[in-house]
Order: sequence, then structure tokens, then C-alpha cells
Amino acid sequence: MSTVKTMIPTHSRQSRDVDAAQHNKKLKGMRKQNGNFFDKYRPSAPTRAPKHAILREAIIAAIQDGYWRSGDRLPTESELTELTPYSLGTVQRAVQGLVAAGYVTRRQGSGTFVAPPDRRIAGPWLFRFLNREGTEFAAMTTRVISRKRVSQEGAHFEWLAMGARNKQLLEIDRLVSADGCTIYNRYYLDPDRFPVLESMPLRELDGANFAGLIQTTYGLTITHVARAVQCAPLPEPACRAIGLPAQSLGLIVEIAASAGDARPVFYQQLFVPALAGKLFVSDSFYPWIASAHKP
Repeated sequence: MSTVKTMIPTHSRQSRDVDAAQHNKKLKGMRKQNGNFFDKYRPSAPTRAPKHAILREAIIAAIQDGYWRSGDRLPTESELTELTPYSLGTVQRAVQGLVAAGYVTRRQGSGTFVAPPDRRIAGPWLFRFLNREGTEFAAMTTRVISRKRVSQEGAHFEWLAMGARNKQLLEIDRLVSADGCTIYNRYYLDPDRFPVLESMPLRELDGANFAGLIQTTYGLTITHVARAVQCAPLPEPACRAIGLPAQSLGLIVEIAASAGDARPVFYQQLFVPALAGKLFVSDSFYPWIASAHKP
């Protein structure tokens, strides 16, 4: 009776050894370049915050400190699991939070990159857009195209002027970009009550969250937000700025915000093209995603 021996080809063993050595070399280099960021920027005191929030805040701290600068490519999600004590799921959720907050942007096939500070929009958000897959918030950037004082008629104008006659309001027109789509935005407020948006250099308003800026500057809290939505032809300036044919149908969203005892803060209009992503107006994202994906 003959015995058949199964032999593993030498070249296969050598190939696996080479692959393992290359992986270890790459991992060593990656750890040398990025390995100390979590030890340096993790919370110094014990915290009961969720793991994904701890990792997200550590990465934000590293970005704000200049450890990673605008345009730098972050380690991949798999590499972050090697650099931190967290699982892939935790890393993915942390990165989703960074994308939602505008700290990083994703480029298909290239990786995740630190967003420019002047285009980064921080919260609070009165509207967001989901990405095309519906799995996370799309990163938003803004660019102001005009700023002027205007006199108009209408319920929203009278509301913001609080009954004052011959009142001029500040109108800021800007373009909002989200997941490859452009939205036209008109923003109104009383410049005599909130002069910060009129006095700031125009370029500094690019990427600014107006609601957050007003709340921080004047120490107030927006307590009431009302929204109205209709499908209608978009106005000519919006179509021209977005690059649509005149009278194109879209979504017109009106948002009015007040503070304290219902004192008006601002009123804005969003002119959203028909093919834009999903508009999201809730503060709660993950529970909605969880319920939306239940079988």
C-alpha cells in the first residue's frame, strides 16, 4: 500500500511569507506615521461617552491641533482599527460622524480627506441632506454670492421687522453644495439686531453656519423652528444660479426660527432641484436609519 504525501509548493510558502512581510512593513510604517494620534488626543479622564464618540472627538482634536491638515488623507477604516482599540463598526460610525460634521470628505476610490476649515460647517443644523445611498449625512459646503439690505412686503418680512415701518432687512444669497447637488438659499434677518452677518468679511461667511454663529455671538438659543414645504416652479434667480432651465420644478422650503418668547431670529428659503438628495430635518439620524433598514 503506497502512501501519498501532499506537498505544499515552496513558491506558495514563499509568496505568503513575502505578503506577510510586506503587510507588517506597511503596518509598521503606518503606525510610525499615525500611531500616536489616539494616545495623544484621546480623553485624558475616564468618560462614559460611546466608543464611536470618543474616537470621533479624538480625530477632531487631532485635526484642530494640526496633526492632520486640510487635504491630508486619513488612515483607512481598516487601518484605524489597527491604530485604535476599536472594532470596524465603531470606526465606521465615528467616520460617519466626521463626514456629517463636515470635518472630512470622502472621495470615491481615493479615501477620506480633511476638509478645508473655511468650508467646514459645524452644527446646529436646521436642514441636512442624506447621501445618495441614504446611509449618512452628505457633507455640505456653502458659498455666498450676494449680501444686501432689502425692503420687501410679505408675512415673513413683517414678522422679522416686528411691526417696524420702513424697515430694511439683510438678505444673504448663497449656494449650498451637498453630495454633488447645488441648492439655492436665501437668508433674511434684522441687521440692526444681529449685525454680525453684515459686518463680517464676505469670504468669512463661506462655510459658516449662520444659526450657530448667531447663537454663539449673541448668547441666545433658538427655541422654535417652523418649516413649510411645497413643490413649485423655482424662481428665475435660483434656476440661473443652479444652472436649470427657467420655471424648473423643485422643492421650496421655508424655515422660520425664533428664540425665547418667540422673538424672530431669521427666515430662510431653500430652492431645491428635483433631483437633489433626500432632505432631512430631524435631529435624530441613526434611529431613523435603523428603523428604515429593518426587514
